Amino acid sequence: MMEKKEIRKQYKMLRNKMSEMEVKEKSDRICQNIISSNLFQQAERILAYAPLGNEVDIRPVIEEGWRQQKRIVFPKVFGDTMRYFEISSFSQLKEGTFHVMEPVETNPVDWEEALVFVPGVAFDRQGNRMGYGKGYYDRFFEGKTDCVKVGVAYELQVADQLPTEENDLPVEYLVTEKGVWKRQ
Repeated sequence: MMEKKEIRKQYKMLRNKMSEMEVKEKSDRICQNIISSNLFQQAERILAYAPLGNEVDIRPVIEEGWRQQKRIVFPKVFGDTMRYFEISSFSQLKEGTFHVMEPVETNPVDWEEALVFVPGVAFDRQGNRMGYGKGYYDRFFEGKTDCVKVGVAYELQVADQLPTEENDLPVEYLVTEKGVWKRQ
């Protein structure tokens, strides 16, 4: 099996080759799949992310969440850790660590129970996720058993099998433009 570094490079390249139109079309389909899912409909609290580059753009999901009065938080990096802050508008985000849009530090939350949208470089149907290699999500979710982790990716980011390490935490669900899958 390829090393993680090579796998990351391969899947980033595939994602980065997508046109702006392809990103928008597939992101829109992914958002429709999320919004129509029971996972989203039943969630009261959502941990979201701001897309970077060609990552799946879940802003329509966030907007629908606000319309439905859901509480929504975004991550902010502090050294080796990540904390979440509640926002009610995209205007409360500003460019931060790694050029990712992060929330202004107003309402920190530490929810034990929430629906969590997790970006990544690659996923597999067993729930394994390959992020960018810094381990922020794995450290954040360690011990948080009531958070439902949902990987969000394009179908081209789904591998047959990814290498894992002991500290890699799987996602329970994966959403692509083709649908919603529960971990096998």
